[in-house]
Amino acid sequence: MSSVQPGPFTFGELLSRAWSMYRSEPWLFIALTAITVVPVGILSAVAAAAVSGSTDVTRALVVLGIVLIPAILLLPVSGAAVALATVRRLQGTPTGIGATLDRVGVRFWILFAALVLVTVGVIVGLFALVIPGIFLAILWLFAGQAAVIDGRGVTDSLRRSQDLVRGAWWTVFLAFLLIQVVTALAQLALGILGAALLSPLDGTALTWSEGIWNTLTQVVVQPFTLIAIGLLYADRVIRTDGGLPPPS
Repeated sequence: MSSVQPGPFTFGELLSRAWSMYRSEPWLFIALTAITVVPVGILSAVAAAAVSGSTDVTRALVVLGIVLIPAILLLPVSGAAVALATVRRLQGTPTGIGATLDRVGVRFWILFAALVLVTVGVIVGLFALVIPGIFLAILWLFAGQAAVIDGRGVTDSLRRSQDLVRGAWWTVFLAFLLIQVVTALAQLALGILGAALLSPLDGTALTWSEGIWNTLTQVVVQPFTLIAIGLLYADRVIRTDGGLPPPS
């Protein structure tokens, strides 16, 4: 892997480089994504089966909470791990699954605390006429990366993200939106395929099969999304600091 510093990316380069990186090491990025998506997918399937056909709102909310808590706790691990692997490849020092997860594990509680603050702030903002929530979601988009890759503290991770987004909020928003649109189109295509394959099923079999298919879809599609967001973070670091720092 070359040690030459990459330059800033255009939107097109961001997507093409994400796809190229995914294709070059698919099992690495799939494994880093699956390590959290699969457990959350299983819990979601169990929850869907538990409330299927039920009219008990309280029970449905309890089951939803059982799914959301581990989702909030686990899913950021994959996001941070894939971003770390992505940046390491740009720095010319790729790491394997174990080393990547070790780094995330060391920073896990700082990562989690930072993202709890982000989640609370965004939810409050969404209740305050929606727009403040969207603004904060983009402003703090890189808090997780700052916590794991930069080694920042809880509140300093939020400040670092603000520094990276400052003066480029609309650029980051449009890039993030583009990534989500591409992801949504891929998920839609796989969803249509899944619906066709599972159409002969019904009842509990259909509920479980849909849960498995949705989980597999996430495992296949989400690595590209997370790589692209990792590259977007790297792009902002390059533009703000003049280049990526040496790997730590």
